[in-house]
Amino acid sequence: MNTHIRTRDDLEYFLNIESKGYGQHSIKCPILEIREKDILYKHNYLLRKTEYHTNVGNRIKALFYKILLRRLQNRYCIHIGLNQCDCGLKIMHLGPILVNGNAIIGKNCAFHINTALVASGMFDDAPIIGDGVVIGVGAVVIGGVTIANNIAIGANAVVTKSFLEENIAIAGIPAKKVSDNGNLVWNRRTIVPQKSDKVHIIV
Repeated sequence: MNTHIRTRDDLEYFLNIESKGYGQHSIKCPILEIREKDILYKHNYLLRKTEYHTNVGNRIKALFYKILLRRLQNRYCIHIGLNQCDCGLKIMHLGPILVNGNAIIGKNCAFHINTALVASGMFDDAPIIGDGVVIGVGAVVIGGVTIANNIAIGANAVVTKSFLEENIAIAGIPAKKVSDNGNLVWNRRTIVPQKSDKVHIIV
């Protein structure tokens, strides 16, 4: 289950992790949108501030940040709702991303452009994405499927069934397992530390 931002400490923790992911030197909102990474981190900043004020019941501040967030999301076609993504959300490039309002996304997940997590047909069920999942360019995950931790979803894949084996790569239409080398092998990146501040590095 996702960790929601309910305290100032939670908010600072999320922003600290995600600012580093975008190469920012501060957890504050970027004023100048010079680089693509500045805009992408600004999205996460506004998302997390909106989540925090919504969750603690600060209606006026929540509305203020929500307006700023929606303006930025509509400008770049990024449609991610509140309290859907756990800590470590990484959007790789500016471009269309569509996440159904019932989808759940774990820690350290990365989205490339033209990706979608959507319901199936007339149903409301939506994907559940584990920790450390990378969703490749143009990939679509459909319906109430579950994607296990550290799975790498290949470009233009169409995922219509659950994959419960961790740290594998899937690709194709419909998607199937193509490799035992998932995100941990691809990326060898830092995993989000727990609040104990113990950092686990994959080497």
